Amino acid sequence: MYARVIQVPLKPDTIAESIDYFRDSVGPGLNELTGFKNSRYLTNTETNKGLMVTIWESEQSRKDAESNGFLQNVLEGMKDYFAGPPTVDYYDVNVQVV
Repeated sequence: MYARVIQVPLKPDTIAESIDYFRDSVGPGLNELTGFKNSRYLTNTETNKGLMVTIWESEQSRKDAESNGFLQNVLEGMKDYFAGPPTVDYYDVNVQVV
């Protein structure tokens, strides 16, 4: 499996709204994508940072979610919550405990 981790500084007064947006808009959209396994949206109200973590069945599925415009639409839809530019990192998922 493969992971994409997006780190972003958040505007303190919009964190609750960003959570709602991710749950209500991003989540359902992710569920429609081929190869999507699961996601987490983590926030820290002390540091005003957020992490968007998505797990993909294959590297190609992850890449497809970027080349088809989905990721760009998510970042555009959430830009009003960001206090600065996001950074995107990629990882292999070596261990998953459920």
